[in-house]
Amino acid sequence: MAYHPGDGMNVPIGLRWLVTGAFVALVVILSVTPGHGKSDDSGFVWLVAVTPPTVQKVLHLIVYAMLAALWVWTLAGIESRPLRFAVAFILTAGIGGILEWYQTQVPGRFGTLGDVLLNALGAAGGLLLAAALAL
Repeated sequence: MAYHPGDGMNVPIGLRWLVTGAFVALVVILSVTPGHGKSDDSGFVWLVAVTPPTVQKVLHLIVYAMLAALWVWTLAGIESRPLRFAVAFILTAGIGGILEWYQTQVPGRFGTLGDVLLNALGAAGGLLLAAALAL
């Protein structure tokens, strides 16, 4: 695969892994933050707790689309584009499924099959974005 300056593939692989890893960490933090705030909780916990359900659903789509596109970018060393996109989808949807299951253990959070499906739909959208950006 030929890399052209400005197409994002000239970014060192270590930096791509760092960016994607940091985004995964953000998704995990957002997913395991309790869904109800207590008086001594941080502003971040309160922000998560008061985010309306409709906004949360839209965020599932956006966040998992971004994550899937980041995985495609990070896994550019896999020359087979269909394989790279499949791995990116499995990683993204897998993370989404595991985090939804884990949310059943987090106070004030509820893991649902609907959210797993939203995560997978967001991941598919991210693959479309990655394809459009020729990642």
